[in-house]
Amino acid sequence: MQRRDLRTAFALAAFALAAYFVIMTIANAHEKGARKGYDITKTGLTPRYPTDVICSPLTSLYASWDDVDGTKRDEPHSGVDGGRLGDAILSPAPGHVVALWRANWGWGEEQALLIKHTAREINLKANQNLIYYSEFDHLNLHEPISLSPNDAVTRGQKLANVFRPGGNKDYLPEVHWEVWEADADSQLTWRKNKFGGRYWLIQAARLVDPLYMLSLNGVVHDDLNVDIVPYQPNVDYSNFIGFTYILPCHPAPLSQTASPK
Repeated sequence: MQRRDLRTAFALAAFALAAYFVIMTIANAHEKGARKGYDITKTGLTPRYPTDVICSPLTSLYASWDDVDGTKRDEPHSGVDGGRLGDAILSPAPGHVVALWRANWGWGEEQALLIKHTAREINLKANQNLIYYSEFDHLNLHEPISLSPNDAVTRGQKLANVFRPGGNKDYLPEVHWEVWEADADSQLTWRKNKFGGRYWLIQAARLVDPLYMLSLNGVVHDDLNVDIVPYQPNVDYSNFIGFTYILPCHPAPLSQTASPK
C-alpha cells in the first residue's frame, strides 16, 4: 500500500472512531436523560433490595398512578413514597438545609423539609453546576426537628420520622420524597397554595426519579432494577456517587439469608 493510501486509511479510521465516540456520548446522554425521568416521565426503574438485610420499602414509585394504599391517583406521582410509622428518615447525601416549614396540601397541616445537595457533595464530576434538592413531606407537625436553614447535614443523618399525610389517620404512614434538579445559580422563591400552605419554586428546576439518584454509584440491571444501598455508619462514603437509601435497613434473620442445603 502506498504512503498516501496509508494516510487516507488512517484518516478514515480516525474519523470513524471520532464518530463512534460522538454517537456513544449522545446515546449515553439520552439514556441518562430517560433514566432521570424529567418532569414526571416514567423511567421504569424499580428498587432491588439487598438480600442480607430487611429494608423498610418504597410503596409508591415515581410517575406511578398507584397510591400507597392501592388506590388510583388523580395524577402521576411526583416522587416516591415509603416507610413505616416511626421509621427514621435518613439524609441521602451530604448537603445543607434550605428550609423546614409548615405545609398543607389539602390533607392537613404537616412539616416539610428541603435539603440542597451540590454536585461536589455527591461526587458528580460531569456537571459541577448542578444542584439537587431533596424534599421530604408528611412530617409530623408536632415533631421537634432540630434543623435550621444553612445547617449542614451528613449522609445518613436522621432528619425526622415517618408519619401520616397531614397527621390524618385516614392515610397510611409514608414519607414523600421528591428530587429536583436545578442549576447552581437558580433563584428560589416562596408562594402559597389554595390551602394556605407555603411551597417553594425554582422556575427552571425539574423533577427527576429518586431511583435515578440511587443508581449512580452502581449499575442499572437489564430489568431496570436499581440496587438499593443502605446507609451504614462505619463506611467511608467520600467517593460515593449519588444517594444512599433514606429508610432504615436491618439485618435479616439467619433463616432468611442461609443458603439452601
